[in-house]
Amino acid sequence: MKTYPIQNLCLIASLLTACGLVSALAEDQSPMPSVSPSATASVNPSPSPSAYPSPDGTDACNYQSWNPEIYSFYGAKENITEKVSRLPLKLSEHRVFVQITQGEAWAQVKMFELQKDGTFTVTEWEGKDTFRLACDIDKAIVANKGINCVGEQMKAAIVKALGKGKVSNSVASPETPAAAFSHSIKAAKGDFIKSEVIVAC
Repeated sequence: MKTYPIQNLCLIASLLTACGLVSALAEDQSPMPSVSPSATASVNPSPSPSAYPSPDGTDACNYQSWNPEIYSFYGAKENITEKVSRLPLKLSEHRVFVQITQGEAWAQVKMFELQKDGTFTVTEWEGKDTFRLACDIDKAIVANKGINCVGEQMKAAIVKALGKGKVSNSVASPETPAAAFSHSIKAAKGDFIKSEVIVAC
């Protein structure tokens, strides 16, 4: 009679047991219910703009502090003016926004602050360049991490870098981005310029 090593017998027993378990699982397994795309899409719907109060409310400021926007344009003045005119912004709904325009050995910064009566206070600075200021503003936005009012953090960075500017009070709310930003673009010196719009809150 032919004998087999005990190791082989153990291996055969293990394989038979595993096959039995697989067979039992196959018999008991029921189909998983499928999830339709519409069901998954409704789990976390994107909030609509109407879900937030007016921009001078606390909730709106908190939302905007998490979602500041920067639009940068380089090139000829007429091209930048045309692109700025198509920005998807309703400026009367924002409390603080800034335009930084850099020309040839000339730079201008404009900060717009919405007042309770619906007008804006506009503060202006001029100098030779704004490259360091742009970095300071970027650091302030990133360091804030949406915790405090990003408009106030940006304003503090600008005042720290540039000091006191020329203030114009009770400026009518600009109806379009072109009305707010085209003047600085046209005033820039040189054929190749940069203009940047930062919407803080």
